[in-house]
Amino acid sequence: MMRFFSILSTALLFPVMAEAKVYDLADIATLNEICVGDTFKVQGTTYTCSSAIRIPEGAHIENSTQPQQTVTIVAYGNVLLKGQNNIGSETTPINIKTEGANLEIVVENTGQPSQIFGNLTSHGLLSIEDTIVFGDIKSSGGSISLKGQSNFVFGDIHALRKVELEQTQIEGDVYAGSSSSNIVDTSLLAKDSVVNGNLTSNGNIKLVQAKVCGDLQSIGQHISSEGGRNLIVGNTNAFSTVDFKNIDIFGTKNLTDIVKGNKVTIDAISNVYAPQLAVNSFQQASLQDTSICGFIYSAVPVATVSKNYCGFDDLDCTYSNQLPKQCPMPDEIPICDITPPTDDDFDLVVTPAEDMALMCGDELPQFTVTTTNNGEMTSAHVLASLSDPSLFTLEMVEGKQKIDDNNFISKDDGTLIVKVVPNNIDAIALDANYTLTFTMVDDTNKMQTVQFMFTPYMFEAYAEDLSSLKEIHVIAGKSQTVDTRLLACATTGEQVIATNYDGKPQITHPLIKPAGGSEGNFSYSADFKDGLSSHGLITNESGLFSVKMSDRFECSGFAECPDEGSVYVEGTFDVKSRPWTLAICDGSTALASGTSKRGPGFIAAGEHFSLTVKPIIWQSGGSVTGEVNTKSYCNADVTHNFMLEDAPAANIVISSKQKTPTETANQSEKLLESTLSLTRSHTESENSQYTFSGLYWEEVGSLKIKANLSGQYLDMTVNTGFRNVGRFYAKYFKVREAEWKYPTKQNFIYMNQPFEEVRYDVVALNAEKQDIENYVYFNASLREHFHLGELSDYVDRFIPPAAHSVEWNLVGDASVGTFTIKKASGNATCDNSPCWEKDETDGQYPDGPFNKDSKSTQSEIGLTHTNVVDEIHFFDDRHILEQQPDIRFGRLNFKDVGGNQGMTIKVPLDVEVWQNGRFVTHFEDSATKANGEHHTRTPIWSNSAPNNTLLSGEGSIIAGRTYGIIASQVDSAREQVRFHLDLSSAGNNLPWLKYNWDKSDADEDNPPTVVTFGIHRGNDRIIYRGEPNFIGIN
Repeated sequence: MMRFFSILSTALLFPVMAEAKVYDLADIATLNEICVGDTFKVQGTTYTCSSAIRIPEGAHIENSTQPQQTVTIVAYGNVLLKGQNNIGSETTPINIKTEGANLEIVVENTGQPSQIFGNLTSHGLLSIEDTIVFGDIKSSGGSISLKGQSNFVFGDIHALRKVELEQTQIEGDVYAGSSSSNIVDTSLLAKDSVVNGNLTSNGNIKLVQAKVCGDLQSIGQHISSEGGRNLIVGNTNAFSTVDFKNIDIFGTKNLTDIVKGNKVTIDAISNVYAPQLAVNSFQQASLQDTSICGFIYSAVPVATVSKNYCGFDDLDCTYSNQLPKQCPMPDEIPICDITPPTDDDFDLVVTPAEDMALMCGDELPQFTVTTTNNGEMTSAHVLASLSDPSLFTLEMVEGKQKIDDNNFISKDDGTLIVKVVPNNIDAIALDANYTLTFTMVDDTNKMQTVQFMFTPYMFEAYAEDLSSLKEIHVIAGKSQTVDTRLLACATTGEQVIATNYDGKPQITHPLIKPAGGSEGNFSYSADFKDGLSSHGLITNESGLFSVKMSDRFECSGFAECPDEGSVYVEGTFDVKSRPWTLAICDGSTALASGTSKRGPGFIAAGEHFSLTVKPIIWQSGGSVTGEVNTKSYCNADVTHNFMLEDAPAANIVISSKQKTPTETANQSEKLLESTLSLTRSHTESENSQYTFSGLYWEEVGSLKIKANLSGQYLDMTVNTGFRNVGRFYAKYFKVREAEWKYPTKQNFIYMNQPFEEVRYDVVALNAEKQDIENYVYFNASLREHFHLGELSDYVDRFIPPAAHSVEWNLVGDASVGTFTIKKASGNATCDNSPCWEKDETDGQYPDGPFNKDSKSTQSEIGLTHTNVVDEIHFFDDRHILEQQPDIRFGRLNFKDVGGNQGMTIKVPLDVEVWQNGRFVTHFEDSATKANGEHHTRTPIWSNSAPNNTLLSGEGSIIAGRTYGIIASQVDSAREQVRFHLDLSSAGNNLPWLKYNWDKSDADEDNPPTVVTFGIHRGNDRIIYRGEPNFIGIN
């Protein structure tokens, strides 16, 4: 497994090819371009093309619409990958499959290898060249061929017919179904290949310079080896012959025949190392003096006595014919290393392109070589070749090592400086061009030839300290003043400025690197006065230019002046021009600049996006050094030379730093990532820009995204470009827990009775449904606000007010918001407090209970929202609160009573709940209190004053009933009175225990009772019709 990840990490570093076309499964319109003459049909994770599929060279296919899922592309025709393709990624594999007989999958080679993350399944031929496959390869109707310079397969290979492996390394098993009995017809060939797995075939298996760490089995035919050295670490079993040449075999299993076949032949230069049983041959084995550790079984005795040692786990054997008899086993059993392909891209740049030395001066021609590999400065071996080696010697001024007169090694930073020293100055022809060629030894195609000469007169550029300048460093698009002078050799032998020269030399400025690039409106004109010039130079392109000045000069009075008194003089200096900065611009989505405190949203944390980067020229008012905010520069002119293949090697690197929230900016470990790469080679441009796809940030807030080069560009530092990008926001939310605070001494709530308080916790998540930390630091106005509501059939029954307070805190790595809804401080009702309302009296009235037990109706109270700041999605319906409240329909029920006139009569008061279709005494209520003083009276029949009767006493419900309320008279009299206990807020403040008693209208009523006071006459009294308690048990 460690080996797999080593290869994977290497594969992910392969450069994306130049001008790469990206096909995203999220963009079907573009994806249809590869479905020849048809369009894709999408069903779930399957993308079907009813015709052939053709994927252009260098194209990529990625899946941003279904992250973390494996999808399958199906073709009802052949599939052709033209090479240098990237399919899928480690986290989002993409399978490719053909449906239909004899349909083929072909991967061609055009240079750089292809990478495929996913399985390849074909009904016909499956032909692959120079490809890395992270998945299985299967042909259910044909053969499989892997050839080219280098293939890697991390998965199993299974073919109905033949398998041919050349220059292939496999981490998996290989099966070939072909079963030809012809010994020259190979069913499974492994040539110059490494297999970490088993080889199985119905036919012949042949190894040619191959390594196999696994078992070999030919179910019906032969196994053989030939060519250079072969290796097997495992057991071999053939139905027919085994014919091994030039092979080392290491057995791994005790009590198992390491080499078994109908007839076993092993040549003299092979070795077999077995724990115990080495060879089992049904016919006479031919071992040709082979060195064998382990027991040899041959049905017919072996003709040639081999060098037979004990097996390495059979130290006391009796069959050895050698002394000592111990197996000459190597110290370590070999392994089948899967070695990643190298991806070196060496290059060099030499400056100046031309150099001149004054014959009377102290300066000698000197050249600076910068060596790189994949755009990174690196130490490298350089060969330097002089056109006239007898005249000059090369001296290393700076470098790591001078191997000999012509071979040098640059320093770790890629620097090598070489000086040309004349062996005899008098032997050198003045004004003659000599050449020096530098070649990268690791890639001889990378070379550069420069010129030098010695002269008595020359133009040159110079610095403020008057020292000579071989090269000028400029920023594309920015004018820079260049000071030049005309030098001559005085007759006395010293170097002087030719102050008699006034003129305007001819200027040429060819582009040296990159070849075929543009000069970018290069402008420079030198006007000399007294031998000196100071003029501006500008170009709108990047690259290496060679500026040459030439003119005729009146040389009378100077050394080496010809008789005619004038000479042709010239001089050169190099101009190295770099892009000013790297502008970060819009990609798939316009880059917003919101933060955790203000501004617009961008995308959800964890979602994929892309951006583009452009190397741009100088913009007025910009800074020469330091970072540049490139938000306003995406329309600036681009340095196109930078993107050419021959341009100086450079890698564009995207990095990031958390901008907001500032509270965690310095300790944040989660930064910008990519499913592809955060690096692009300078050759990977498309439409004059570099596209970085598959970008994502798992946290919320904003990032400062930077674009810079991994190293210097022509010995200069390109300003880092940056953009503040945001707001990345939360996408998913889920309820963590909820708490229902019931009134005192209650573990339930009555319908229409307000809760004391409701608290619910909400967790913010990213697009991958992972916890995020930064959300707690968002401005409150930018955090989503959640309400509670009933989400099933009772939506109108629970409509609480918005949360009175919201607090977001960090719990572990999670941002958790605690929302609290409180009961109104005065006159609390369902309009201003959280409560479950009763249905209308003409509706489901009464109903319930809700959530009392598993048999009762279940509510679905959960999160709701009205205004969305950025985006809200709920986590797998987890917005339904796990803790639902225990809700019951209750009422207070007075019992009608009677007694003798003048008596004090107890009026029973029950609290009842609706259950199973009827009202029952609510024995769980021992909290409700009612005071009889709050009542109204209506005489039914009376001979006394209207206010002769009254209720009094405070009733505290115990187990659903109280006898604490009494009816009494002022004057003893015969009468019958209807009392209503006042439950309004002005009375007992128990409005939730009202009930629609009289049914005459839709309103609920206070609970009524009829109290009868009879006439007392001795032991008799009048009994009224319908009088309760007529037997006097009150």
